Amino acid sequence: MAALSALPNEILSLITNHFERPRDLLSLSLASRRLSEFAKLDGWKALLKGRLGVGGLDSDARNSVHGLTTLYRNWDRKGFVARYLEPSENTTSINTWQPKRWRGPQGQTMGYQPSIDSYEEMYGEWGERREVLAWSAGTQIVMRVKEAGLNIEKIRKSEEGLDQSPDQTWTYDAFNHLNSWFTYKIPNSLEGRDDITSLKLLRPHQRDMAYEDIVFGTASGQLSLLSVNPDLCETLEQEYETGGRGVGATSISSSSTPMLAATLGDSSLALYPIDRDNFSNDPIEPSTHVTPAIQGEARIGRIWSCKFLSNDKIAIGHGPSYEPIEVYEITPDSILSEPLRTFNLDSGYDQRPRPDGNVQHSTSVYPMLPIPSTSQGGSEAGNTFLSGGYDGIIRLHDMRSPRGFETKFWDPTNDSSIYSLAAHGLERIVAGVSMHSMIKVFDLRLSGSHAYHTVSLPSKPKSKSNVQDFASSAVFDENRGTTSTISGGWNLYLSPRVSPRRNAYREDYSRVRDDSSVYSLTIPSSNSQNIYAGMEGVVQSLIFHSVTDSYPDTMLSQSLTRSPVNGTIDVQASYNPRGDVLSLGMYEQGNEEGLGMQLLVQDDVASGIVKSQKREIADRARGLDERWRDPRDDADRWVRGGVLPVHAPRRGRGRGQGGRGRGRGRGN
Repeated sequence: MAALSALPNEILSLITNHFERPRDLLSLSLASRRLSEFAKLDGWKALLKGRLGVGGLDSDARNSVHGLTTLYRNWDRKGFVARYLEPSENTTSINTWQPKRWRGPQGQTMGYQPSIDSYEEMYGEWGERREVLAWSAGTQIVMRVKEAGLNIEKIRKSEEGLDQSPDQTWTYDAFNHLNSWFTYKIPNSLEGRDDITSLKLLRPHQRDMAYEDIVFGTASGQLSLLSVNPDLCETLEQEYETGGRGVGATSISSSSTPMLAATLGDSSLALYPIDRDNFSNDPIEPSTHVTPAIQGEARIGRIWSCKFLSNDKIAIGHGPSYEPIEVYEITPDSILSEPLRTFNLDSGYDQRPRPDGNVQHSTSVYPMLPIPSTSQGGSEAGNTFLSGGYDGIIRLHDMRSPRGFETKFWDPTNDSSIYSLAAHGLERIVAGVSMHSMIKVFDLRLSGSHAYHTVSLPSKPKSKSNVQDFASSAVFDENRGTTSTISGGWNLYLSPRVSPRRNAYREDYSRVRDDSSVYSLTIPSSNSQNIYAGMEGVVQSLIFHSVTDSYPDTMLSQSLTRSPVNGTIDVQASYNPRGDVLSLGMYEQGNEEGLGMQLLVQDDVASGIVKSQKREIADRARGLDERWRDPRDDADRWVRGGVLPVHAPRRGRGRGQGGRGRGRGRGN
């Protein structure tokens, strides 16, 4: 140890870069005063940059390491707090800049289908953040700006005990973060006809910092950039010419001078320039467009999605088609009319003979998601990306490979169509599917993608289960052995097993359909604790935070209430003061040799940490958060005639039913 103490900080930092755990650095700091000073000055910075790969937080390195490792631990242990998102009673109307009572869509025969986007900024410290979230609600847009940090906490404390204005348009959430709410209603719009079908936010490097910029498209053919300045109470709108064709999907390039891509009607892709400095009274014409020739059933084929892979490449997902992904090159003047690359997914549905006598297969691709360029499996040129399709399989594609895809992410327990995709950093993929209000989580497992792991999960049983409740997939069986396949993730039902108390929310969410599609997903940043999901008529948030953490993330600990007697955390008062936390159900996907499909359900927050010694041992063996329990523990309750709290895992496909709200019943 004396030899270590004699080393300069530069050498010690190189060593610390390779420490496995924060406790290694903590143990080192206890060895001597010299090493303690090193840890304070440079050690936590080195661990943050070297082991966790995060920069820009040097001034708060120790809290950042604690926050990140706690976040990874809660993801691994499936520890989260779920809530429906509901605007404050009054919101600031972007139309008039006056307080307006929030009233959701009223004139639709079924719930609206939210399109969601978000981003997050950090200001040099772990807890100093600003998050912007926006979603569509029929013909309206809801935007929330959430702020956290020392200044926000000072403002909150200064307002304690003061009477709340009846027109107040901001609230403090359960973690004492400031939430400011804004809404926008498309003028002269009619619900069911002018519903917003796609919504995107410009990122901070693409906009004037005083403004928030929202791009939205509607089913009736409106495509607009909405630029709002809350400080000046200013609203600017730029419209784009669509020829009256409905907008299906949009994408914005990552450049500081971005391009806007939109799918128009069922068959055209158009590109538009975004020039925030020159708002025009006339709609902006597309700078270029392309109409792909869908290689499949032209009668029912259509474009489902578009996504910029890089500033000079854009992909479209369409179908039913033999080649449902096409990538086009964008030049300074136009988009090339012929695709740079097409991808055949070699699926096992809707077989058609080819001229050579072999079988050609047709399917549809819905969402696409570029792999972050910071990953060792990623590419600055946008060469690697994920797709999700009607067949329920997520595929990893590489533009540099002659193969149609490199890896399949497959769930053997359920193969509902993939409607939405999001990535949490370099760690995992989250997919929203067409049925059961379900999301699926897979490890990305690309080279170098795992920055940190905290929990060793138990090995899967090797004996073949007697239960045959898995999705027999012709796609999977046909391609077995030709590409790598990843399964064994976990599935989460977003429909609560028990409806929230009537007074927990202003809306009655007991009528929310428990078999909705998950139409959209967004994660604000790789360091965010939040994931947001859009289902029929509702938006739900998952905050990856365990209510049983003895040393919680400092950003989520400002609202802690402790017992005056023994100083223990009052879980109910700290994390669920309004009684609005939802209790969900989940199961691990397993595999065909050992399915591992046992359903688990969450305890409510109040009782989540009250456990017997036997149950605590079982939780540790499973590597799960303490709120999870096996419903078989309540066997007597079900014998007495109770109702199972959530859906049990369901066999087979069932893709068509979940698409009723998106017209995807024939999307095979």
